[in-house]
Amino acid sequence: MAIHDLIRDRRTALGLTQARLAELLCVSAEDPSGAPGRDAVKRWEAGKVIPGVYWQDHLSQVLEVPLDAVREAASLSRVNRRSFLGLSAMVAVHGVVAKDLVASIASGDADTLAMVQTTHQTDIVTASFADRSAIARLRQWSDGDDNAVLRVNAVGILAKLPRTDYASQVAASLVSDSEMRGLYLTAVTARVCAVDWAVAESITANPQSHAKDAHYLATRFAQETVNPRDVGARWCSAHMLRELSPLLQTGAQ
Repeated sequence: MAIHDLIRDRRTALGLTQARLAELLCVSAEDPSGAPGRDAVKRWEAGKVIPGVYWQDHLSQVLEVPLDAVREAASLSRVNRRSFLGLSAMVAVHGVVAKDLVASIASGDADTLAMVQTTHQTDIVTASFADRSAIARLRQWSDGDDNAVLRVNAVGILAKLPRTDYASQVAASLVSDSEMRGLYLTAVTARVCAVDWAVAESITANPQSHAKDAHYLATRFAQETVNPRDVGARWCSAHMLRELSPLLQTGAQ
């Protein structure tokens, strides 16, 4: 998520005007000059200016978003502003890792994928390099291994293959494998909603405990349901919208 989207969506979710957000940032920074001012917030949200590190810290506090998520959103915005868009930018960052990972997958070495959950960006690039032998291994691991991290990583890469040939298998795995589904849902929620892992786990396990953020969460998930690069994220987002729907109906009454 680019930082202009993050600022706008969180401000709206908290019921703040641009002017009020500027005031709260001033209070947070203990800045008697009144900086940054409504005009600065307006430029941030329009994507014309990226807030610097100083204001990123205070945006994290005022918008109640983890600082790492704010920093990541700002970094993504810088990449976009330099026109390194889409897959080409991610290949530049993750390509070497992805090529090595595909080679190990094709050879049947599951150790790397079994240790830690891979990132969305690495999965996309890995999927772009995956050949038939690697895809065959991923399909085998997606529902035939005892390690849930390996299963979710395998499904995550299959979900991002350029073609949609394996969409049905991805959906079937998410429906039938509750442990793997929990990991995938948490990863999607953390990325899409700009929250840390513990909060994402809480949201996916008990959406009712986050009723005050229901509209913000639903907005983020609704946008992700049309993600062209991740059929698994689309499935997870639709699932979370269904879980959140009673809260949205309650809030509308």
